[in-house]
Amino acid sequence: MTQRAKLVVHHGGPWRHYQWTELPGWEMLGTVQRGHEIGALARNLRTGQLVMLRAGAASALDQRKVLAALQTARAV
Repeated sequence: MTQRAKLVVHHGGPWRHYQWTELPGWEMLGTVQRGHEIGALARNLRTGQLVMLRAGAASALDQRKVLAALQTARAV
């Protein structure tokens, strides 16, 4: 999937569907969808980086897009 795909964030969404346990050093925020991919939205507490987690595998996200989508999701 390209970085050009639209991001949809569900703040507080059912992240446990995609990442069964909370990982040490990560804050679970909800779910994120990029094109056909969907996973748990998590923030690294040390770096602040936002990523998509699926079964422990982290996928990089465009930080500007995910921050904008997260702000929109929180406003709803």
